[in-house]
Amino acid sequence: MNIYWITQIDRNTLHKTSRIELANALRERGHNVKLIIQKNIGEQHTIDENIIYLPTVSYTIISRFLFNLVILLYFPFITFGKKIDIIIIDGGNVYPPFALTLKLLGYPLVMDLRTLPTKYMKSIQSIFFDSSIFLSKIIVKGYTTITPELKNILVKKYKIKNSKIGIWTSGVSFKSFKKPIKTVIETNFFKDPQYFYLMYHGKYSRSRGIEDLIKSIAELEDTLKKNIKLIIIGFDCSKNNDFIRLGNQLNVNKNLEFIPVVEHEKMPSYINMCHVGVIPLPTDDICWRVSAPLKTLEYLAMGKPIIATNIPFHHEIFEKGKCGVLIENSEPASIANAVSYLYKNKEKLDSMGKIGREIAERYYTWEKSAHDLEVFIKRIVS
Repeated sequence: MNIYWITQIDRNTLHKTSRIELANALRERGHNVKLIIQKNIGEQHTIDENIIYLPTVSYTIISRFLFNLVILLYFPFITFGKKIDIIIIDGGNVYPPFALTLKLLGYPLVMDLRTLPTKYMKSIQSIFFDSSIFLSKIIVKGYTTITPELKNILVKKYKIKNSKIGIWTSGVSFKSFKKPIKTVIETNFFKDPQYFYLMYHGKYSRSRGIEDLIKSIAELEDTLKKNIKLIIIGFDCSKNNDFIRLGNQLNVNKNLEFIPVVEHEKMPSYINMCHVGVIPLPTDDICWRVSAPLKTLEYLAMGKPIIATNIPFHHEIFEKGKCGVLIENSEPASIANAVSYLYKNKEKLDSMGKIGREIAERYYTWEKSAHDLEVFIKRIVS
């Protein structure tokens, strides 16, 4: 199949997303997949036959509108006359009316919806999301999403037919996240053997439970606290210095190490050096309850136990085997209790990590996700 996938991502962050991994997995299954991403006007880019760049600007408010305008007016000329089996549009970035020209050219469209607005988002963003789904019903042939929980919301709240929704969930690349890791880490943060290293890596926002994770260190017993080090990777001091101030207020700054963004290909080496990965997503936020975090699977693929809040995706993983500690919520006391348990039972870490890796390898590969998407697309286009 010839698949075109439109998503407003730039080339600097594309490698961190599930789209590039899934596109590669689909190509391995014999499909031709072209990703359509953004490029700031005047910006140089590498030549890649699998990527089409659409011009936009770096200003956040304007860039989305311009990107969509280019899809409406310019992108149809790129696709005109080409045999395309399906065009996937990113529901978070492509507004359905701007895909109307593609619809008029007869291309079947699928909208990919990976998340919901968080409870911290302004009401205008929720209205935008709701109206986007409403308008999509006259534009697209089907929808793809990330978890059964999000599919159920699309069916019940937005009245989308169950048969029109397919699921491809998060996966992990075992070509990248594997042992042994030979890459030399350019840091001294893991050199001291006295510490029990916890790790958080990923995006930063008020809603992701990072404050609770830092507060949990303060909840630890003093005798335990002196042996705990929390490594937070992907940190931008210019945007997130509230977390640094919080550590100082709680007098746990000696337990924290903030590391800037790490190149994706080096991430396995960093994970390999920690003892436990932590995913503290709040369970009371519907956005995270319908999610399937990539970082969870990356920890598991590296054979690391996890401390994970009880969102459905994590619950599903722990039903398959005990690969760490599943906590009911992101309250600091809950995280601290899990840290204390794993520290006092370090002899169990290897077996937990082995179970986690086996779960990820059996159930959460990009090859499986690509198969699920392929089956859905073939049904939709037929």
